[in-house]
Amino acid sequence: MHRLLLILLLFLGAVSFLRAQLPTNATVNVRAELARSEIVIGDQIYLDINISAPPGTTVLPLDPAIIDALPGLEVIKDEELRTVAQNPELLLEQRLLLTSFDTGYVTIPPLPVYYEDAFGLRDTAYTTDFLLTVRGAVVASEDDILPIKPIIEESRNLLDYWWVFALLALALLALGYREYRRRRTIPAPAAPPPPPAHVRALTALDALEERRLWQTGQTDAYYVELTRILRAYLAERFHIPAPELTTRQITRQLSDRAGLDGAQRDELSELLQLSDLVKFAKATPAEELHPQGLRRVRDFVRETTVEEAVPTETTD
Repeated sequence: MHRLLLILLLFLGAVSFLRAQLPTNATVNVRAELARSEIVIGDQIYLDINISAPPGTTVLPLDPAIIDALPGLEVIKDEELRTVAQNPELLLEQRLLLTSFDTGYVTIPPLPVYYEDAFGLRDTAYTTDFLLTVRGAVVASEDDILPIKPIIEESRNLLDYWWVFALLALALLALGYREYRRRRTIPAPAAPPPPPAHVRALTALDALEERRLWQTGQTDAYYVELTRILRAYLAERFHIPAPELTTRQITRQLSDRAGLDGAQRDELSELLQLSDLVKFAKATPAEELHPQGLRRVRDFVRETTVEEAVPTETTD
């Protein structure tokens, strides 16, 4: 007895499970409804389309062009067909945003929804027709007409003055270009002429005397610098390549130069020979000869100085 009761309960449970898995309907049902039945002209209202169908049915969304073709209605926005549930039946939903600019009554006829069942058969389901009332805008009486509101001015910011920055940028570019042209047209000032040979030689001799080389035991460095100054002066003043010549060659070329007496040539020759002894033979001259050599070179430079002609202005 208990076994029979248990089998009966299992059988009833299986039947209930199978009935739950079967679709509640075998056909496609379409229902359309408006959010409200009355709007003011120009208002917007949602049209919801709900579809129920057996599982495996392919349902196409409602074409918005069908509603646009109706007089007095206009589709502003259409959403995609959305699946709400798939078991035990297929539930779909589509929403469209409508508006109307014609007052009066707008009739919405049955709207077609195309589908294809699980066996490949195509058919059409229709919504019921319904009515939408479009009222005109409420116009107040003349006594209630309010004055025109003043213009609301926005706060100023830097972007409002962009034209000022543009003019400043153009002005800076123009000034920069003019300065560039001016600098290109003005020739660079000529370099000042170098000091005359005697001025440079006397300046170098004064600097040598201030260094006090021979007084600090640097006799060879003293004579090297002294003969360098003399050779440089001879090269520029008499056009003799003295820095590359030996003492004998310098003496020979000085003998051929006019304007030099024998005493000057002999003094320069003695000084150059003494310098050679110090540099090459490591000789140590008497201390009185050191300043005497500097005086000889300084006197020679002063005696052979060529005064430059100073241009004079002529008056008519």
